[in-house]
Amino acid sequence: MTNRSVCLLLLLSVGLVFPSIAQSIYEIPGNKPVEIDGIEYGYSVRNECTKDFINLGTFKRYELIVYVTNRSGNSKVFNPRQTSFGTRDQDLLAHFDCLNATGAKLTSKTIAVRARPASTPYEASAKSSPGDVVAAKTTDSLPVGHLLEKGETITNNIIVIVPDGESPQMRVRVRKPDKSPTR
Repeated sequence: MTNRSVCLLLLLSVGLVFPSIAQSIYEIPGNKPVEIDGIEYGYSVRNECTKDFINLGTFKRYELIVYVTNRSGNSKVFNPRQTSFGTRDQDLLAHFDCLNATGAKLTSKTIAVRARPASTPYEASAKSSPGDVVAAKTTDSLPVGHLLEKGETITNNIIVIVPDGESPQMRVRVRKPDKSPTR
């Protein structure tokens, strides 16, 4: 292969991979939620205390509740999508990151909020041979993706340790819902 074809192949593969993992990133100022396309992303402080760690100094420990609330008038559907990396994280609504978290004492710096699975009923019938009557009917549910109902709030908890005198600086990485019919 020539250098030109190698470069073209590399550019093509980068172009196919990165759009599939792209997410929008938003800062959450103070303790005020951010609303994007009718969905509110935010956090609240459940508990706060000061800890003195030997050899590390004094830090603030925060217990946070991160949440995603559907404030739009419609339910939001997240359809499964095939990406370059498979179909993992199809239920992911958002990643919350604490930018100034230290990660000390096995605490987290990031947490995910995930939607619940949605399914629809379907009925199937089978014939034993051509021309015979229906031998069996079954009713099952078919997974169609993930759903965030109108007015629904999904929460998750995280404990972060930040330097003394600071409060958590949070940002959210958002997966946008699909542009599909909603009810």
